[in-house]
Amino acid sequence: MDAGVSESSARRALCHPDGKKSCGACCGMYNHRKSDESALMARLVERTRAFRRDASVEDEASLRAFRVRWEDPPEVKLLGELASCPFLGLLDGLDPTGRVGCLVHPLQNQGVDGRDCGVYDRFICEDYLCAAHAVLKRQEVELVIAAVPDSYLYGLVITNPRLIRTFFDLAATERGAYPTVRELARDEAIAAARGFFELVRDWPYRDTDGIFGAVVPGEGLETSRRPHPAGEQEVKPVDTLLLGLGTRKLSVEELEDARGRVYQAVLSFAAVLG
Repeated sequence: MDAGVSESSARRALCHPDGKKSCGACCGMYNHRKSDESALMARLVERTRAFRRDASVEDEASLRAFRVRWEDPPEVKLLGELASCPFLGLLDGLDPTGRVGCLVHPLQNQGVDGRDCGVYDRFICEDYLCAAHAVLKRQEVELVIAAVPDSYLYGLVITNPRLIRTFFDLAATERGAYPTVRELARDEAIAAARGFFELVRDWPYRDTDGIFGAVVPGEGLETSRRPHPAGEQEVKPVDTLLLGLGTRKLSVEELEDARGRVYQAVLSFAAVLG
């Protein structure tokens, strides 16, 4: 993280940045074979409703019973041995467009802490920071926070630093300079960035296991790099974005269309920077 940005402020900025959205990736939010937005958010609505009905953070037995019922088995996960915490739910009522987070966190329960009943104990939950905290620059973080409107998309974008950095780098190449903080704060820049990040939500060429972008889930915790969607065709710089979008292998015609979509998003962003 940038010098002068404390760990606590970085944690707030990435995990719960603005009171409107949050990231549940480290809790296993996307670690499911059915991870499209409608299915994923419907599961969180159902789980949150059940938690409010059946469990109490002050009743350890109810929390352990809830975990037995709601913890995903390995066969429904993309990474079978990666923990997916059953206490991840919706924090703003049952609003699927609102914040996601820990239903047993002390900040949600007048100081009562039930995290030791989850897949991680309270100390791991408290101390863990994903790689994005160390990799992303402050201006990149601020643009993502401004441009991404909801938790489902936010978690996918903020935990994909290479996608964000490549988008910035390609735009800088087009205009001949890296964007300044003032340029990134313009409404036009935020809107153009949102147009690109929205591709992550509904990318038509995403592979069936492409929710993690360039990482291919395997058995247990095993991962590998995604095969290049261009196959034997000539590789271009914009293809790094295709990998970050979890793109499957493409035909010549599909590759041309996919490149055109992401390149146009880069050009639109570069153009409004001045």
